[in-house]
Amino acid sequence: MQGTAGEGVKWTSRAAFILAAIGSAVGLGNLWRFPYVAGENGGGAFVLFYVVCVVLIGMPVLVAELFIGRRGGMSAVGSVAKIAKAEGRSPLWAIQSWLGMIGAFIILTFYSVIAGWVMAYVVMIGGDLIAAIASDGLNGLTAGAFAGQTDEQVRAKLVELLNDPTRMIIYHALFMVLTVAIVARGVQGGIETAVTILMPAFFVLLLVLFGYAIVSGDRAQGFDFLLGVRFGDTELADGTIRRGLLHGIQDGSVISAALGQAFFSIGLGSALMATYGAYMRNDQDLPRSARLIAIADTGVGIIAGLAIFPIVFAMGLAAGAGPTLMFQTLPLAFHGMPGGGVFGMMFFLLAFFAAITSSIALLETSTKWVDEQSKGDHRFKSAAVIGLVIFGIGFLNALSQVPTVGIDGSDQSSFWNTWQPAGGVPVFEGMVLLDFLSATTDIILPLSGLVAAIFAGWVVSTSTAREAIGFKSEAWFKRWRFLIRWVCPAGIFLVIIYATIIVPYILPALGG
Repeated sequence: MQGTAGEGVKWTSRAAFILAAIGSAVGLGNLWRFPYVAGENGGGAFVLFYVVCVVLIGMPVLVAELFIGRRGGMSAVGSVAKIAKAEGRSPLWAIQSWLGMIGAFIILTFYSVIAGWVMAYVVMIGGDLIAAIASDGLNGLTAGAFAGQTDEQVRAKLVELLNDPTRMIIYHALFMVLTVAIVARGVQGGIETAVTILMPAFFVLLLVLFGYAIVSGDRAQGFDFLLGVRFGDTELADGTIRRGLLHGIQDGSVISAALGQAFFSIGLGSALMATYGAYMRNDQDLPRSARLIAIADTGVGIIAGLAIFPIVFAMGLAAGAGPTLMFQTLPLAFHGMPGGGVFGMMFFLLAFFAAITSSIALLETSTKWVDEQSKGDHRFKSAAVIGLVIFGIGFLNALSQVPTVGIDGSDQSSFWNTWQPAGGVPVFEGMVLLDFLSATTDIILPLSGLVAAIFAGWVVSTSTAREAIGFKSEAWFKRWRFLIRWVCPAGIFLVIIYATIIVPYILPALGG
């Protein structure tokens, strides 16, 4: 059947693959995670380290994952096992893709919940905009988001949503139904069709929002915060500590955050690129495709930041608002700006498009493997069953986010919003289920990327790698080979040690 994930199915064109791969990489990691992580880590210094991590580690690992997928032509797990066997090595190297596939599965269990929040804001801001137009005609288009409401009422939107688990679960369910429906239709009929519609719309909305921020926001302060690099720490007017290069180099926190963001954003270590690489045609330029994907993903994150921070600073709000930047700080900024209702709606539509193109890639990794094991065309059943399991875990993730104290001061404590799955482990201390799963993937993805770098650099022979990748010059192949063998494993290993040992154990013991 045309368009299913059976062996031999390919993207219909190079453009389709590029859009799908960019769609898998560009997601909430760019619009939600990148701005708040940049804000927490001081802006410019973080962005500089992030770009360096993408160039020296992200791109070489991306090339490795794509060539593993295209060379193997199977699921991520099947491709690694097939290549290992051809090289006369143990099929146990497939542990790399198992880690990635499990990581992608776990990510989708909480990613879909957060995407549900995005859908809720689309409905809330959209409903408010329609009401403004109904009462004030076209003048309603110039009103701010949530016109007529106080700042406190706007801030409370997220609190109200978290206090309404039924609403969270309904949006989570709708998002998963849409994700399953697209993946179940296959590579060409489902995934490719979706991304060729959604990604152009995404880029148009992003550019419109960027233009709005330039015209209406404090572009000078926003640009300086995100792109300006300071040597030492400085304090902004809102109290945010802007970390400088010296801080990032001394304690490793900014570098660690930058590499973690690179992995999360591009989708490295999660078997996404190996899975999509399996559908690449042999005549497609793999190195050039990898560069386009990495540049597009990095560019979207930076442009999103340049669209968000001028708006935030124009309203005198805090850049270092953390995870609530997207769901409390930005709505408050759109609330106080002319036309904020229209552009707030556009922003959350943008976030929704980004979320759905990434979620179909996350689901495809395990769907392709399950469908491969069934040795037949059971894609719909595979996607539906996996999606149902993800929904079930996401259901519990949503319950874990309900505040223990209600809006009215009542006790809302339950097992799910007080249970800490690994509360006795310092690195997971104080984390409820959703936060624990998120922190777990922050370890799984770099670990999977580390094994992928070792596999591509040391297990796969030089001749096989050269032929499979297809660099146009031997010099570029040697550069990639050096990075994937030495720089990538060393860099990823050090960050893993920093995040799992130094931060939770050594720094507290030293009083840091």
